[in-house]
Amino acid sequence: MKQISLKDIFLAFLKIGTFSFGGVYSMLPLFEKELVEKRGWLTSEEFIDGVAIGQMTPGPPIVNTGICTGYKLKKIWGAVTAVTGMAFTGTVLAIILAVFYVKTKDSHLLQSVMKGAGAAVVGLLLSVIYKMAVRTIKDYKSFMFAISAFLALALFKTNPIGLIFAAGIVGVIVYGWRK
Repeated sequence: MKQISLKDIFLAFLKIGTFSFGGVYSMLPLFEKELVEKRGWLTSEEFIDGVAIGQMTPGPPIVNTGICTGYKLKKIWGAVTAVTGMAFTGTVLAIILAVFYVKTKDSHLLQSVMKGAGAAVVGLLLSVIYKMAVRTIKDYKSFMFAISAFLALALFKTNPIGLIFAAGIVGVIVYGWRK
């Protein structure tokens, strides 16, 4: 792999931050396509690990995933550069859109746009879930982890961070400490 510059990191994360919309799960497909498939900066396993770390740490999970990726690529400056690139366009647009929304929030056209966009995000989420499931669920044990986590969150409103930590501990018990 060629040497990765801070400029390369900034531009990749600027692209991700500019062309992905919604929350963490709607951003993951572009994140994966850009960093795993196109640039080859991460393996699929590293990507999934980064997403897991992003979920476990405080703050916005996609930003935390970007920090992990940037750090892997260029240590602390890579992490800072990744976050700066990823947040730049969104920060500028959020300020502009907030001003626009406050002035036009009662518009029927705007409400229709928001309903359509919200429904599309559901489709994006399902796509991410499917891709991650195909790569992660390899046996009945991992299937049971996935189903248990889903039920714990959907039915019992379990704390997601506690659930991830508990799954990690149970994972050591189920899969063993070492191979």
